[in-house]
Amino acid sequence: MAKTSKKDVRLGLPPKSYWHLYSLQNLASDKLARVVNKVLKNEYRLVK
Repeated sequence: MAKTSKKDVRLGLPPKSYWHLYSLQNLASDKLARVVNKVLKNEYRLVK
């Protein structure tokens, strides 16, 4: 009997658009620079 291959259908998480100040401390420098640029362009929001 042959197995039928079924792909898992997973719903991806929506992109993160709200950032807490403490979560920015753990980011690598290149990722931090991208997030800060998007915050300055009002694409992301900071939660204090």
